[in-house]
Amino acid sequence: MKKINFEKIEIFTDVSKTKTFTGDGREEFANLLYTGCNGIAAHALAFKIYESRGAIEISEAEETLIMGVAEQRCTPAFIDGIKKQLNEEA
Repeated sequence: MKKINFEKIEIFTDVSKTKTFTGDGREEFANLLYTGCNGIAAHALAFKIYESRGAIEISEAEETLIMGVAEQRCTPAFIDGIKKQLNEEA
């Protein structure tokens, strides 16, 4: 299982990826899942992220859901921040 920390998500602030901002993306990303996805899996993951403190373990199915939502609804900078964390935990 991989881990991700939405409480301290590192977001790139330039295309060269040399500058970052670390912020709390729990509520915003949980809202994307809660309001934009169908199914109980999205509901459960939204609350898992929203109520998290620090890094959480995610299953392969949760990773697929996270990346699908991120790639459809988030900025490239945020997507790269998620990918960076997931690759570090691999």
